[in-house]
Amino acid sequence: MSDAEASETIVEPGPEYGDGEVVRIRIRKRGRRIDLDDDGLAWRKAGASGSAALEAAERVVAEEGFNVNRRGVVFMPVVEGRDIDELAQRLAATSVDVYAELLELSG
Repeated sequence: MSDAEASETIVEPGPEYGDGEVVRIRIRKRGRRIDLDDDGLAWRKAGASGSAALEAAERVVAEEGFNVNRRGVVFMPVVEGRDIDELAQRLAATSVDVYAELLELSG
């Protein structure tokens, strides 16, 4: 795959976590496939671990149609043609929601 077909960018769509840190969304393009994710930052910032935390995160992301993996990365795979800016904003807001839910769970 050529460099033109593969790229990676980090964007800051606007929302902040409770401590004021701006959410960063990683956008990786491989051919026609585009992967957006929060690199697990909400999970790490909340100090989350275990199945209860994963279940809580899964409930939050399901409301928006996103995914979360076992490492706590909130993500969504899409193909070209989608509104990537809008998806990045929604994903960032969902990452903040995951962070808040995980803090509430641990507190």
